Amino acid sequence: MADKNIFSNLTDQELVVKIIENSDYLGVVYKRCKSNCLNFMRRMSNGSISEYELEDVIQDTFIILQEKIIIKDFLLTASFQTYLNSVCRFQLLNKYKSNLKTVVFDDYGKGDVDDDENENYQYDSNITDELEPIKNEKESQFEAIEKSLEKMKNAGGRCYDLLTQFWYKKRSMTELTAIFEYTNPANTKSQKAKCQERLRVMSFNELNSN
Repeated sequence: MADKNIFSNLTDQELVVKIIENSDYLGVVYKRCKSNCLNFMRRMSNGSISEYELEDVIQDTFIILQEKIIIKDFLLTASFQTYLNSVCRFQLLNKYKSNLKTVVFDDYGKGDVDDDENENYQYDSNITDELEPIKNEKESQFEAIEKSLEKMKNAGGRCYDLLTQFWYKKRSMTELTAIFEYTNPANTKSQKAKCQERLRVMSFNELNSN
């Protein structure tokens, strides 16, 4: 694909069409919206959630967006930024109910932006999209992931072991750092993100090859 910077002026609706054609265009949305999403969540959580956890929420949010668009019944009723902020907010409220120190957001994002007037922190509380559990093991998405994991395993390298240790054995970043002898948890998290992206691309190609 050509340099994604060329497509930075595309509208959100134009990007939806591009992503349906080629999932690499998610990178344009990622570059455009990630920083704002992180700042939005930092304010929402009042600094009570680590950067590692916020990065996990971001990764899940973009997986949700990808799944919605690939299914092809996705209707973007707001901007990408508002949609992604809304999904991040919903995930935070669900995942961290017990310890989340929230600020009042009822009126926030509706024009009263105080000291961050250049940021767009809008969200829609009606947007409650989340990762859907795959209940039927014969579903095409599950099969594509399983086939891609098997190919990843056969290809060698650490990605298969790293992802299975994280997903199935629920290893923490600290534990994975020790197991795989990475320099620190931040480096481990970066490697995991790269492996997840590799698996995402492989699974997408698997789905579209059938």
